[in-house]
This record gives sequence, structure tokens and C-alpha cells, in this order.
Amino acid sequence: MGPLARQPGDRADGIGERALVSRLVDALGAACPPAPRGPGSDCAALETAGERRYRVVTADGVLLGRHFDPMAPAEAVGHKLVHRNLSDLAAAGAAPSDALLTLVAGGDVSLAWLEALARGVGEAARRAGLEVVGGDVARGPDGHVAAHLSATGFAHRVLARQGARPGDILFVTGELGGSRLGRHLSFEARLAEGEWLCGQPAVNACTDLSDGLATDLPGLLGPALGARVDLAATPVAEAAARLARSDGIPALEHAWCDGEDHELLFATEPAQADWIEARFRRTFPSTRLARLGEVTADPGVADVGGEPVPKGGFSHFRR
Repeated sequence: MGPLARQPGDRADGIGERALVSRLVDALGAACPPAPRGPGSDCAALETAGERRYRVVTADGVLLGRHFDPMAPAEAVGHKLVHRNLSDLAAAGAAPSDALLTLVAGGDVSLAWLEALARGVGEAARRAGLEVVGGDVARGPDGHVAAHLSATGFAHRVLARQGARPGDILFVTGELGGSRLGRHLSFEARLAEGEWLCGQPAVNACTDLSDGLATDLPGLLGPALGARVDLAATPVAEAAARLARSDGIPALEHAWCDGEDHELLFATEPAQADWIEARFRRTFPSTRLARLGEVTADPGVADVGGEPVPKGGFSHFRR
């Protein structure tokens, strides 16, 4: 049996990304433990004996033609690679520690470009306190570039993607949409904010917005929960409005569906929501915080005013 599908129903893009991940996890069998030690959140959380009780691990990558185009500056691509991983650590409330870098490149790829990529990785990692301690290099087909990072950090507790409860209040940091106009290469992971959220016992769940609210909010809720949101409270970025003027797609749809915002979406206990909101604003006055809605016991996401909620978001294996 070869890797290419021989039958139409056997293609990887026939079931969607989440279903594909679920099937791969099942195939791993007993070698794959349940969350939080195993898959199911932005990071795996491994208990340790240190002051920071949990070692959290994530892995993410960038691929030419998918996450960046040939005209993207190599240093910016390296920055993006590091901060994609740091954003996962931020969602887990972890302080960065170390990382492994893996590079697959065609033989015709420019040496100067690869060196510039490494400089971008090194500078972004240094500024975040992340040490690149090893990795691997392999040759791919001509014209191919893929870089992957596996990053580790340490956290005081498990702050996972799925821990929300009915009645929890949903918040999101920053502004959303229009990342393709340049922010997808220059964003900064919300490390300080994530570590602060991890220190608040009232915060029950957190995830970073890599695929867009339309995808990542259902990912935070899981199949058993839903949400009532105030679409008017969505923090729409100016870049989303600019895109709307050029392509005719509403700015709100860009804010929900574009992806690569790498902001934090979190759920907090309702009794502490006002305190969390006020204290967050005082602690991070330059980071916008929007109260988006409330977690419900009924699956599905609905707007409080009855407006249709944008559908979509990014998926590597869209059906």
C-alpha cells in the first residue's frame, strides 16, 4: 500500500482536519495517552517535580505556499515560526524554555535565505527566552521549504483548551481579521497575558486563535457545549475593514474566519468575570480585551440578537 489514495473515499482531504487528527490519534493506540498529557489542547502538559509543576510541549511549522509566499522576508518567516509555537505556550500559560528546530528544504533553495530564516528564528527565540537546543535537517524536493519547531515551556497548572463550563464568560484579546495583510508574519504571542491568565483560578479554559473564531471557539467549547455571543462586540481589526472594502466580504466575516490572529480566547467563571476583566485591563493597558459572550449547555454558537454567526475558519484538510 502506497501513500497516495487509490480510491476517492480514501483521500486525506475527504474528512476535515479535526476528523483526520482523531483518526491518527486512534491509530497511535496505547502509545498516545489522554489529555492533558496527550493530544486535545494547544499543548501537552507533563507533570514534573519542579516549582513550575507542569512541563508543556507543543509543535508547529510553516510551509512555503501555505504559511508564507516566496516574497516573504526570511527573517519574518523565522519570526512567525517561533511565535506560532509561543502562542500555543501562551494559551497554556507557560513560560518558554527550549525548542528543537527541524528544516526540510529542496537542494535548489538559497543558502542565504536559509541562513536568514535561522537568524529570524534565533532573534525571535532570544527575545522570548527560548533556547534552540537542537533539531534536524533533511532534503526535500526542489522548490520545497518547511520549517518546524517543537517548543517546551513550564506552567504552574494545567490551563487547557477544553475546560469551560456552562455560564462561563468568554473573552478575547486583541483585534481580529485581516492578518494576511501582513500581521500573519509580524504578530507577537501573548506570553505575558497567558501566564497571567494561568495564575487566575477562575480562568477555566484558554486557546489561541490560529484558525479563526469560527473554528477555534467551537474547539474551545467541545461537542457538548455551545455559546451565545454578541457579534457586535467582536473586536474587528482595521485590516479586516480594509479587506472588506477590496473584496466585498464583510469585515465581521474576516474577523471570524481569516485565522492567524494568534490572540487568546478564554472562559472564566461568571462570578469572577468582572474582576478578571478589570484586573486584566489594569495589568495590560495596551492589550484590547473584549467580552464576547457566554458558554451555554446547548451545543452550537448563536448570536444574542439572532444574526447568523459566520461559518468557516481555516482547516488544512477542508472537506
